Amino acid sequence: MGVYKIFPSQDTTIYTDYKTLNAGLDSILDLSKNAPYQFASSSTSRILIKFDNTDIADAVSKSGPNFTASLKLYNAHVEGIPTNFDIEVHPVYQSWAMGTGRFNNLPESSDGASWTYRNPNQTDAWTITSLPSGITSSYFTRDEGGANWYTASVTQSFDYFSTKDINVDVTQFVGWWTGSVITNNGFLIKNTGSIEFDYSYKYTFNFFSRDTNTIYPPCLEFKWDDSTFNPGSTPYVPNEEINIALANNKSMFYETEYVKFRVYAREKYPARVYSQTSLYPYNKLLPTASYYSIIDMNSNVKIVDFDNVATKLSNDTTSSYFRLHMAGLEPERYYKIQIKSIIDGGTYIFDDDYYFKVLQTVN
Repeated sequence: MGVYKIFPSQDTTIYTDYKTLNAGLDSILDLSKNAPYQFASSSTSRILIKFDNTDIADAVSKSGPNFTASLKLYNAHVEGIPTNFDIEVHPVYQSWAMGTGRFNNLPESSDGASWTYRNPNQTDAWTITSLPSGITSSYFTRDEGGANWYTASVTQSFDYFSTKDINVDVTQFVGWWTGSVITNNGFLIKNTGSIEFDYSYKYTFNFFSRDTNTIYPPCLEFKWDDSTFNPGSTPYVPNEEINIALANNKSMFYETEYVKFRVYAREKYPARVYSQTSLYPYNKLLPTASYYSIIDMNSNVKIVDFDNVATKLSNDTTSSYFRLHMAGLEPERYYKIQIKSIIDGGTYIFDDDYYFKVLQTVN
């Protein structure tokens, strides 16, 4: 599989209006801006999110050196956002603890990262002054805190028509972590400085967190090209009039399995020739421009979409095929496989309800 996802070990939201509040167990991550107070600045929030070093190393070992890594967060609720605006993603400088608080806890929980503090004991405040070169923070007189971060960043632009999911390429930052250039303290996601503390802006911009009960937790998605083509003398299908069959699908797999699915293709109407054997057993290969996708069956959402590089089918003298790391999918869910091929200039989707379930491994 040329696509592999890992999920956060920590995430939380920090708020200017609630300087010591921890929201580590909230099911929502909040990048909203609320009503201004005293015209000093606009009430705002930032997102902290981290992926475990062991999970990252495992993903890199599966993908090899030529991977791309994308940080993805999925929109839960959007209201009143500007027609055009940007968000920034930075590597975080100091360590922090997620905590076990929720926004609506009474009394307020303060056992983890907040706008002022980065750890549960509330003695480790975010360092906001005298930072090393290449590291910064930002604050107003009334808003000291809000984390600190490397000035290197990636930006995503949104407009009225664009999807409101976050999807940014963070390959460089992951490379810095795995190469020990900087320490992995996760990502900070924030509104750009031009609007973050501008009291004329007010909107809601929410995302699902790691504690969501939906299929949309944040993820770090690794992609790479794992395709190989060794057809030998096995012919490719001549046209779209074919039947395909999926082999090696035992319907249930443990999340530790690495599965090789074979995709057999046969012509619906083979040419008439004189022969004493059946024409139908002879398999042919799908074109090299063939891809797979994975769909969550309960929601009908594509968990792995067709990708011209990362989900390309391979082949050998036996059949076309692709490999799938089950650990890159959420356990205890059913999934369906689709196949797409570009044949004779046309695009064809083969969907024969090939489904399977990923089982959680019991220790």
